[in-house]
Amino acid sequence: MKYTYRFKNHDIETALNVLCGKDYVQKAIREQYDNSNEPVNFKFPNHSAECVKWGHISVCKSEIERVRAYDPDEWNPFPEVNPPECGEYLVTFKDEDADYVQQNYFDMLGRWETAHSDVIAFRALPAPYQPEAKK
Repeated sequence: MKYTYRFKNHDIETALNVLCGKDYVQKAIREQYDNSNEPVNFKFPNHSAECVKWGHISVCKSEIERVRAYDPDEWNPFPEVNPPECGEYLVTFKDEDADYVQQNYFDMLGRWETAHSDVIAFRALPAPYQPEAKK
């Protein structure tokens, strides 16, 4: 299972992503989240005219949440995980009689096109069938 991390205060997350880069922020949290030290430490370059100086910010772990990350190759429980973008997905619905799977559209307002059933999970659509080239 893959995880990503988010800050409870979105402004802190935005500032760190600008200063350090989103990939670095996620990597630093992954490396430090489960250790025994309380804060998660972030370093960032400060380019001045004469040299490169390094800044340092520490954030309490209580300000960071571990959340399940979207995995296009697995079923993602909804609404615990949201689709990363608008588009068509393979969706498992919970209906009165049974669970079933069908293709459905997730819009930019965060809603599924078919609202008559409850979405319980989703995944990326598989690639279309491609016949093997004849030899």
